[in-house]
Amino acid sequence: MNKSIGTLAGLMLTLLPVHLPASEQAIQQLLSKRSCQECDLRQADLRMQDLSGVDLRGAQLDRAMLYKADLRGALLEGASLRGASFARANLQGASMQGLDLSRGRFSRANLSEADLRNANLHEANLTMAVLTAANLSGANLVSALLSGSRLDAVILNGAVLDNANLRGLDLTQTKDLSDTSFKGADLRQTKLSGLDLQGVDFSKARLLKADLSGADLRRTLFVDAELKKVTLVDANLQHANLQGARMHGAKLKGAKLEGVKLQNVELSGNLIGVDFSKTHISRVRFNGANLKEASFRSAQLEFADFEGANLYAADFTDASLYRCTLRKANLHNTLFNGVDLKGNLLEGALGLKETHGE
Repeated sequence: MNKSIGTLAGLMLTLLPVHLPASEQAIQQLLSKRSCQECDLRQADLRMQDLSGVDLRGAQLDRAMLYKADLRGALLEGASLRGASFARANLQGASMQGLDLSRGRFSRANLSEADLRNANLHEANLTMAVLTAANLSGANLVSALLSGSRLDAVILNGAVLDNANLRGLDLTQTKDLSDTSFKGADLRQTKLSGLDLQGVDFSKARLLKADLSGADLRRTLFVDAELKKVTLVDANLQHANLQGARMHGAKLKGAKLEGVKLQNVELSGNLIGVDFSKTHISRVRFNGANLKEASFRSAQLEFADFEGANLYAADFTDASLYRCTLRKANLHNTLFNGVDLKGNLLEGALGLKETHGE
């Protein structure tokens, strides 16, 4: 009798439907029906799965594992993907507009042509990722890691890249950088030549050895930025704000500097022939700089320090000099037409008697 009851109980258990954990059920539904809207897939293991074109709108995928998953053309609107791992995943053309992708791992992922407008990629790892033709307008990329990534034809207008790591990247093929913020970003050795960067904010950014030659930098902010050995040849810096910038060794040949704000700036090195005409220069340190044939025509200079600088044949015509230091400077053939040098420090200046207009 007992044996019969046991057999019957075992049979009943066999016939009962198997209830898998919620995530497992959702995974089965996703793989079989190619759709799992608003499903709970948190921490789901979807590594190397073919999820191309799947509908995951509104799904919860926080901390999901999607290593090498194929998500081409996937619908992800409204999904939660915080901390998810997309390393080496294929997200080409995926729709992720406005999603929370903060701290997501996208290293070596293919995000070409992806829609990432207004997405939150705060502290996301995008190292070596392919972002060709992706739309990142308005995206939050604060403290994101982008070193080694490809950004050809990417749209970044209005994106916030404050404190992001873009070291060594070539941004010359980006499509739109208008109204972008790079405050505190690591842009060392980055290529930005020839770009329209009007009004972009580079305050406190690190631009050591960056290439900005020929760039349009009108009204751009470089407040407290590191610009050591930066290349600004033929760049348009009209009315840019360089207050507090560190510019030792900056290359400025052919740069347009009219109306630029140079205050509390360290600017030394080879500045032969640079045109500082009509600039406002306050507390700038030109110590030891080579300013041969440089022009300061009609410039306003306050507390500028030219000690030991080479000002051979420089032109200060109609400039205003207030309490500037010219000690031990080379003033041979320097032009001071229309300039009152009273109140400026000239002790030990060389060639002072040869200057014109003193």
